[in-house]
Amino acid sequence: MAFRRRGQGPAVLLLHGFPTWSFDYADVADDLEADHDVIAPDSLGYGASDKPNPYAYSVAESADLVEDLVAHLQLDSVVVVAHDYGGIVAQELIHRALSGALGFTVSGLVLLNCGIVYRAYRPTLLQKLLIRPGIGKFISGRIRANRVRRALDKIRGTRLSDQEFANLWFGISLRNGHKLAHLLIRYNAERSQHHRRWEDALANWQGPLHLVWGLDDPVSGAHVLEQAIAALPKAKVTRLIGVGHYPQSEAPRAVTAAVRTIA
Repeated sequence: MAFRRRGQGPAVLLLHGFPTWSFDYADVADDLEADHDVIAPDSLGYGASDKPNPYAYSVAESADLVEDLVAHLQLDSVVVVAHDYGGIVAQELIHRALSGALGFTVSGLVLLNCGIVYRAYRPTLLQKLLIRPGIGKFISGRIRANRVRRALDKIRGTRLSDQEFANLWFGISLRNGHKLAHLLIRYNAERSQHHRRWEDALANWQGPLHLVWGLDDPVSGAHVLEQAIAALPKAKVTRLIGVGHYPQSEAPRAVTAAVRTIA
């Protein structure tokens, strides 16, 4: 698992989502490194990490690799910041923590536009097609940069600049990673099977929890947030008007402010 590590202080682990990579958190890391130990991994299949194909990618293995990374870095406690797919990995980590099976302490959790309430999550048409046998592989093989850029801009509150997209596309397409989309998106099938376990884990967890949410997100925006608040009444909430699916790049200071309320 590739990762970037910067700064000194309380450890903060940044978990990215689908289909991007750790560069999503570049502005957040730039801010936090002044007083935090910032670790930004690329999940298996993403960014600079290995991209086996064919492969049965899974949430459980992503969580295993996070545990391995934290053990490798000899950290006892971390604040987890998680977005999109990374939020599901974080839910699995919390489930393990509650069952006494996690090898480190999650000292706080900051969630950014995750589909943490399964019944409220609204996958895009492309995501629905990618998960279908046969057609998903066909579509993955024909994904191009311009299509990915359009898809990302549709769920953001602000459009990506040419340089911002070039940076994202570098990691997405590295070693033909964009052709793995139909394999990586298996997490949506896993979510349909395990969402109750993951939702219960968050509801039962007693640690500091902060929801930082772009409201203008058609996938997991205000409609998910309101149901999450009902299920997680003790969570702190930051609502971001005019921000879409990517608070970490659209409103990074709101994310770092949330982290600093915890560590």
